Amino acid sequence: MPVVRTITLPPGAGTGWHYHPGRVDVVVLSGTLTRTLHDGRVEVSRAGDSLVEEAGPVHIHVGRNLGAEPVVLIANYAAPAGHPLAVPVAEPAWNRSPTGPAGV
Repeated sequence: MPVVRTITLPPGAGTGWHYHPGRVDVVVLSGTLTRTLHDGRVEVSRAGDSLVEEAGPVHIHVGRNLGAEPVVLIANYAAPAGHPLAVPVAEPAWNRSPTGPAGV
């Protein structure tokens, strides 16, 4: 059964690195969300944008509010029964490197 949540990230806040056991469809209601994805790509989504976070541990990511206004999201989670909506993971070693991921 889908779960819908409103998520607010104040300026400077982040989600921490995580993945989702089920697909998540997100709409940005306000602010600017900056996500770093499993492969080092950075995606920026602004108010009115929608995005999809695919399921599984190969799709780790972190969301951050690098702006001056709150980021407000509506997230529709399709988590399998008995699973959490998100699973925290350690920050990837490549993200701690001063040069970032190889080739990115």
